Amino acid sequence: MKPLSSEFLEPQIDFDAIKHLRAFSIPKPKARRGIIYISSELDAVEKKILLAEEFCHCYSHYASQLNLDKHSISKMENQAKRMAAYLLMPAIFLKQVYAAAVSEPVLISDIADHFVVTEEFASYRLELTHKHKVDGFALLKERLGSIEWFL
Repeated sequence: MKPLSSEFLEPQIDFDAIKHLRAFSIPKPKARRGIIYISSELDAVEKKILLAEEFCHCYSHYASQLNLDKHSISKMENQAKRMAAYLLMPAIFLKQVYAAAVSEPVLISDIADHFVVTEEFASYRLELTHKHKVDGFALLKERLGSIEWFL
């Protein structure tokens, strides 16, 4: 992992082409590793999420996105974000959240704090599992359910 600035880039990378990005990775062909560049201006939680996403790019994809079409880039980004969500918020640890919700309501902000991710990222991860927007969990009539705020 290196800072995303011109002095740390590999010579073959055009800094002007990537300087607008918050993070960027260069996977090594068929090696499941690579170099990850992250902007030093981000806060720690954002860096953590981007590091996970870029790690997933290096682990799953063997091609640099600089030479790909928009459709391929979008597909790779979606795969990396989904994989990062499962990596940072594993299902086995989500069970702890469900267990806590039995005794008191647990909101998305509590879940995000528990996993040290943003609320947006926690919401994305829960949508992957529950197939609808989840703003928290609570027990009602001895049944655990999800909460979704309308306004």
